[in-house]
Amino acid sequence: MRDLHIILLFFLIPLFLLTGCRKIDTVITDRMLQSGSEFWEQLTIEGKPVGFQRTALSFEDINGQPVKRLERQSRLSVLRYGNSFDVALNVNSVSRIEGSFLSASVQLNGGGEPIETTYQTENDQLTIANSSTQTTLSWKQNIPGPETLLCELLNTPMKSGEIRQITFFEPAMHSLVEATLTARQPEQVNINGVMKNLLRIEVQNRLELLQAGIQTVAETLWTDSGGHIIRRELPLEGQTLLAVRVPREKALEFQVEKPSVELGNLGVIPLNSSISQPHRATKIEFIVKTQKELTTNQFPQTPFQSVEQIDKKSAKITVLSAVNHNHNHNMNINNPALEQFKQDKVEAKSEDLMSNQLINLNDPQLIKLADRVDSESLTPYQTALALEQLVHNTIRKTSFSIALASSSDVLKSQSGDCTEFAVLFAALCRVKKIPARITLGLVYTPFSPLNNESEQAGMVFHLWNEVLIDGVWQPFDAVLALGGADAARIKITDESLAENSLASLCHSLLGVIGQIQIRLEKSELPP
Repeated sequence: MRDLHIILLFFLIPLFLLTGCRKIDTVITDRMLQSGSEFWEQLTIEGKPVGFQRTALSFEDINGQPVKRLERQSRLSVLRYGNSFDVALNVNSVSRIEGSFLSASVQLNGGGEPIETTYQTENDQLTIANSSTQTTLSWKQNIPGPETLLCELLNTPMKSGEIRQITFFEPAMHSLVEATLTARQPEQVNINGVMKNLLRIEVQNRLELLQAGIQTVAETLWTDSGGHIIRRELPLEGQTLLAVRVPREKALEFQVEKPSVELGNLGVIPLNSSISQPHRATKIEFIVKTQKELTTNQFPQTPFQSVEQIDKKSAKITVLSAVNHNHNHNMNINNPALEQFKQDKVEAKSEDLMSNQLINLNDPQLIKLADRVDSESLTPYQTALALEQLVHNTIRKTSFSIALASSSDVLKSQSGDCTEFAVLFAALCRVKKIPARITLGLVYTPFSPLNNESEQAGMVFHLWNEVLIDGVWQPFDAVLALGGADAARIKITDESLAENSLASLCHSLLGVIGQIQIRLEKSELPP
């Protein structure tokens, strides 16, 4: 699922503080309402072009109300294990002329059907909708829109030593952002072969995901004397995404040649030792150390994963195998805590049984495939085991060219990586009226992701599933199809694939990627 890393990198581009605004006067004139600005940035990694961002700001009149419209188109084109991987993100946002956010649409295209989410404010409510679901949240009417930070920089350029804090809503990240800017000293910076004297500004973005937790993202930008952002850098686990303001033709250079920047190794966490027979292990203990203090539920407690905090920045995580080696009717696992979880009897949420942007439960092909498993003669657990094997056999080709495919897209192509396995498995379970969700975490690999002949034990980010049976969320992994998920993994979070799930998954990645170390403590095999 390292495609999510690239999507995460892509979603963070908006936090590069839009380069396409200009000073806005207190009094709105006809000239301002009729004019606008358009700017282009070239995105590079390792000095090689990988994409662009276009930003356009216009002033309009909607039902007699003057507004600002921000249009932002971004494109990223890289390699994943030698396969071309393209993602496009389009954001169209409208704010009142004084800055408060009104509405937005965000469209992500990763090779399958585009995923579009809309945001609409009315009085003290924010309605978030997509093709299948709609959610209404409470909202403060004076929250600024995504263009706010840049416009404020242009209105009042920062000076060395100044610290400034700005809050705004970023729909592309589904988050309220509190940006703390610290202006350092001016420095000579190479901009397209020309040395320019620019002010260095270090930024800490505090992201508060709607209805979820808080993460931080650091970046650096350089502005000229007029407050225009000329260059930006975003570090992410050993890679640096660089954005430089350029003419349109320069920004589009990445389209001339095939992608050449390989991001397949993004997100690999080295392990101190290999795991012997990981699929057979009944219990595996890991020691996880984080750069920041551990937060509540950063690594959740489940019937199959226990977390014992050692100190503020480390914890022992014990994972039990859920593999049913004997193919019994019920779970075959020695887990004393399981009975307590059964007694607690977790209830399914409606979204764990519903259609959404990635799952169409009315798809005839999906229903036809699900009918190959006679669930009426099986227990729900046996049905899940059969569906795990069915998905494993249905997706016949591994493909890394698609970021996010719907269950319908997967059935057409019969190809994908763990993301597509997880989406299809969840869809089939829901057809069978079994609550199902996707799980984000880390899974063991004995090899380098870019070279299966190179031994390099590590943990890589992965998606699998959990299904609710007898009041307990039980893990399955259709990529491996072992009859349940093995113990060689660490769970980070889970999602229903509802309207904000993608942003939430990326949000969870921010708390882990490039910030943890993992040591294998102990692995136990059956007698």
